[in-house]
Amino acid sequence: MSNSMADGDIIWSQRKRNWCRTPFTFTTYTLTNDEIAVKSGILRETYDVTKLFRVVDLTLTRTLLQRLFGLSTITLETRDQSSGGQLVLKNVVRGFDVRRVIQRAVDESRNVNRVSAREYMGDGSYEGGYDDGYNGGYDDGGR
Repeated sequence: MSNSMADGDIIWSQRKRNWCRTPFTFTTYTLTNDEIAVKSGILRETYDVTKLFRVVDLTLTRTLLQRLFGLSTITLETRDQSSGGQLVLKNVVRGFDVRRVIQRAVDESRNVNRVSAREYMGDGSYEGGYDDGYNGGYDDGGR
């Protein structure tokens, strides 16, 4: 069995950083051509895996402290019930580059799985194009 918790070829992997950019945490992010996975914990490990074609939107945020240390938080809005509709990658190094890599992988996964934007309508879905990560026609069901 491989060291990775996600299926597919690993495109990107990084350990979550603490506030001063050191990797002394027990959370690892792994992106493959099919899934994004978050492994956390040491005594009780938790694996949260989301299929890339279920990602609807990517948002990058940076607090002042994160900007000082070159870190970012990437939030993925998903149509995955196990993650509660959101997957958060905290304190990622080179966040803008990572966001682009994730967006490309999401687009490719949607093409490979033949998932179109029209398949996410009304009940947990969005409308509109999906070529740049912006979901201008997103319907959040009144939330």
